[in-house]
Amino acid sequence: MKKLLLFMVMALPLFVLAQDKPKEEKPKWFDEGKIYGFLQGNMIYVTNSVYSWGNTANNYLSSPQFATNDTAGYPALGFTAQHSRFGFDISKGTKVKVGGKLEIDFYGGPHDANVKPRIRLGYASLVVKGFEVRIGQQWDLFSPNNPTTNNTNGNMWYAGNLGFRRAQIQLIYKITNDKFAPMIQLSAGEATKEEASLGSDNKSGIPMFQGRLSAKIQKKYEMGVYFVNASYRPDVDTTKYDFTSSGFGIDITLPFHKYLEIKGEFNSGTNLNNANLFSASGSGIHSFGKDIDQKNLGIWFNLTSKISDHFQIVLGYGIDQNKTSKEKLSKMVSVESNTVIYGDLIFPIINGFSLALEGQSIATKIYGGETNSAFVINFAGKITF
Repeated sequence: MKKLLLFMVMALPLFVLAQDKPKEEKPKWFDEGKIYGFLQGNMIYVTNSVYSWGNTANNYLSSPQFATNDTAGYPALGFTAQHSRFGFDISKGTKVKVGGKLEIDFYGGPHDANVKPRIRLGYASLVVKGFEVRIGQQWDLFSPNNPTTNNTNGNMWYAGNLGFRRAQIQLIYKITNDKFAPMIQLSAGEATKEEASLGSDNKSGIPMFQGRLSAKIQKKYEMGVYFVNASYRPDVDTTKYDFTSSGFGIDITLPFHKYLEIKGEFNSGTNLNNANLFSASGSGIHSFGKDIDQKNLGIWFNLTSKISDHFQIVLGYGIDQNKTSKEKLSKMVSVESNTVIYGDLIFPIINGFSLALEGQSIATKIYGGETNSAFVINFAGKITF
């Protein structure tokens, strides 16, 4: 008993010191972070049948990418709020900056009143003297621009605008300069194979590589060139054919005047759909095997004119052409081209609130068949924060 009492007396100072030791404080990110996003509601009407994501089973009004002209030929109407978006951007430090971004939306495909949140962006970053490394889900370097449309999920995919988001490690180096600011970006990331969605095991064991070289001129004009390359090894039991995705492109953003801003892209490649880049061309996608490489040529642009603080006009065009030889196309049922022409009347009202009315004309040419068409009317109310 005496020994126990003596031990307790000797241990008491150590216990007190342990209690007085200051606890390590975690960074107060929410004190320095930036919350951003928008709330958006849409009413969408289509004059004819449409489908999305290259799958005829997906009659999704919220993202009409192909016109089908099926035997029913019916119009359709839908309402949704799933284009709404929420993000949190954080950065801390001066010489060495650490931070990241988390962005979610509620897109689920068909109109549904109970859609689940979906991660769009989610990465951690470290910046030192012009060098930056980002680890996590980010935008593709291939086809980085986004057109101005009400259809914020889908944009003009399958009509020249190919880029998407994927998990990757991205390295960035940029030089800050008021007149000419160059930037180089390189990434190694998640590829995908044809029958499975993004994130499927890539049996080649090789990551997708992307790169982009760009420059800003006078802090506003921007031009870039980019490339992509990914390799795949399908299941051994199905075929011995190994295939790749590869491509290159050019992007521009040219705000000449408040009455005229030009934004667009040109791209070309092989089997880009296999890499979850939104072209209609991909190995085996419209055939019975994986032994037919498909090539594409895509272009899109939109012109924006800010007539006044409360009225803007947008005119745009996009096309994705399957440039595979006719001999190969004749062996499969394939989309030969997909075209979108669109226009927007945007009315910014006050404090970030705006109304927008958009019309889209979609035309889909099936090789050896007819040209299908549909017209889409999209009305949206949006508040940005």
